[in-house]
Amino acid sequence: MSHPSSGDPQRQLFLLKVSVGFLVLFALVILAIPGVIPKPLRILIAAADLIAAATIWLLGRQKLNR
Repeated sequence: MSHPSSGDPQRQLFLLKVSVGFLVLFALVILAIPGVIPKPLRILIAAADLIAAATIWLLGRQKLNR
């Protein structure tokens, strides 16, 4: 049985960049598009997305550098 991290490191780095990029893009879209969600809640959601993106990026880079 192989470990999930035993794949191609270049592919994993690409997927890491895509997932982090999607989270950052989603945070910017939430802030930019006006809607029925109040502004403070949109800022909170966007901040949570950016924190999640930073966490995924840091943990992913640590795992790939092993």
